[in-house]
Amino acid sequence: MAGTAEFLIESSEALVFGPPRSSTAGEAHRIESQFPPSPRAFQGMLRARLLHGADPPLDLESGADNAEIERLVGSPDRFPAGWQLRGPFPALRLAVARGSLDAPKLQPWVPVPRFMLHAHGAALHAHEIRSTHPGLSDLDLDGTRVSLLGRPEFGALKSMSGWVGPRNLLAALSGEGALDWDAEQWWRERPPFVHREIRPGLAVDGGTATARHGMLYFAGALRFAAGSGLYGRLDARLDKRLDLSTLSHGAVQAGRKGRIAVLTPVEALDADWQKIMNGSHLPAAVEDGARFWLYALTPARPDATPDREDALGLARGGRLPAAVRVKLCAALTGRPQVIGGYRLADRTPRPNLLYHPAGSAWLIELSGGSAEQRRDALHALHDRHPLAPQADAAMGFGHTLVGIGPKIMEG
Repeated sequence: MAGTAEFLIESSEALVFGPPRSSTAGEAHRIESQFPPSPRAFQGMLRARLLHGADPPLDLESGADNAEIERLVGSPDRFPAGWQLRGPFPALRLAVARGSLDAPKLQPWVPVPRFMLHAHGAALHAHEIRSTHPGLSDLDLDGTRVSLLGRPEFGALKSMSGWVGPRNLLAALSGEGALDWDAEQWWRERPPFVHREIRPGLAVDGGTATARHGMLYFAGALRFAAGSGLYGRLDARLDKRLDLSTLSHGAVQAGRKGRIAVLTPVEALDADWQKIMNGSHLPAAVEDGARFWLYALTPARPDATPDREDALGLARGGRLPAAVRVKLCAALTGRPQVIGGYRLADRTPRPNLLYHPAGSAWLIELSGGSAEQRRDALHALHDRHPLAPQADAAMGFGHTLVGIGPKIMEG
């Protein structure tokens, strides 16, 4: 049966989502949790929960039901056809007034789009620079001239770091001057409801029950405030043995050492988040040659090489109207992120791969076709997963939103 589940994973314990390297005491004396966990870690929690809720129950330990498990939820590297996961997004349930009958709204937070710059305490949209002024670019197309970005008149040549709430994300995607920036919805390190804790640990000898020499370690863990956690959404057609409602109640194991977390339903989402996902900020008709930002909500690994036509692979597989062409003009991606993992099903490590981190942005130009076809192309890229191979995309990688492109600075 096809359906949609929206849920929040909440934990009263500090969580560590390990980086893709050894965290064995003695080899690593200090580790920092990844934040947020990668979509691979997220999907593992959800598949485990679906399997634990199977009716009739499955044998999840001996291996006798492995073939049936793969039929129900896919292999460790691939979902069944038609599944689409979104998230994980750190999120907070907003309080409602006493006596109100309204459901508490969930407010997701995401990395600041890298086309937002910071100077003198102000948040600035990057401009496209067509002059000899210095500018920013993380794109190399084999010597082809690419657009530079920045606000040199303010000395703003550095992307903002940190996290934004839906109001500021909408302000960023709506283009310069459309909406005011809310200082309360930008935090430099993590969202205001996520706090870092140092968790000490010591490996113990099982035979003597004493501390093992040199096995002291410290983990930089994450503690979520009450009413907050990791938000996700799964659209799927499930076998009759599985039930999507199991993703809105019960417990899952999360992070290093399988800490207990609780699944709770999402009744309502922040109004600005809904506006973003509906694409209400996008134009009704798109001029030929108009430029837009393509912003990554989750880590992206485009299935393409940068020296070919359609450099990001956006038009492949019939994603866009055939008459519409996409030109890659600039990129602000920063340092790559390493994502690996561990396959619990066969107890083997996943390969470590480089991804563009969430928050990365690409400047694209749409041309050809009619104004309506170009508008359709925008919506084929907005709230979709074009920046990942198909199997990764289904698990939530390469999730993109479209924003209004930059103003042009001449001279």
